[in-house]
Amino acid sequence: MKNVIYILLATVLQAVTPVRAQQWEIGAIANGTAFMGDINPSNPFYFQSLGAGLHVVRNFNATWGIQAGYQFVHLHGSDLASNDPYLHARGQLFSNNVHELSFRANFNFFKFVAGRSLNRYTPYAFAGLAGIMHNPYVYSSNNTRHYLADLQLQEDNEIRKFALAIPFGVGFKYNIKGPWSVGAELGYRTVFNDNLDNIANNYPNRMQYPAAYAARYPEITREWWEAVAYPGTELAETYEGKARGNGRPNDGYLTAGVTVVFTFISKQCTW
Repeated sequence: MKNVIYILLATVLQAVTPVRAQQWEIGAIANGTAFMGDINPSNPFYFQSLGAGLHVVRNFNATWGIQAGYQFVHLHGSDLASNDPYLHARGQLFSNNVHELSFRANFNFFKFVAGRSLNRYTPYAFAGLAGIMHNPYVYSSNNTRHYLADLQLQEDNEIRKFALAIPFGVGFKYNIKGPWSVGAELGYRTVFNDNLDNIANNYPNRMQYPAAYAARYPEITREWWEAVAYPGTELAETYEGKARGNGRPNDGYLTAGVTVVFTFISKQCTW
């Protein structure tokens, strides 16, 4: 994360000079986060955790700009929060620390120029491309973190920890005074990956119990593992090899947050 922040700041400091007519911005965002996938397949406003990020924007004019940004997004979900009888009985849960690097285009619906008495606010829309790194996990009874790939909870347990995503959304920003602006933003990411919640294919075979990994952690008994892997230990044989998720290929997540932005305004800007 520190390297990403240094790169973003270096880009701004190198690019912003008094002779340029473009405007550059640096900003921060604090978010609520909501996961959608095999856990929580239908409620986009399933806010369970928080995130934050930094970004750099180059505005070509008062309407269009491009943005590079980094966000840390913590995701969490649990079947036990569902009203669906099958999902509630399945009883799966997860947490995931997502590191997102994105590049996107921003479009202001009104002309927006920071530092002027006119054009002080605008709604906007955005879309772009992002790359994310992630690794879902749970905590055992003694509060030890266990990555779900190590627990062998799926028949095909390979988890792709890098994925591409399409971020898109809307927002609103208001120039308070001079270079300072605040705003609100709602954005969704369609992720080309079905492993954010570690539910992508079938229930495991009981022979997949990770004995070598469990030898390092006494709390991971076979009984504990079967209770996590299946909807109850007595149903393990019934569920082995059967579909565990909803078959949809893409997970996703929604962020809703507030922004603070500082604009570097060129003296020669004629917008």
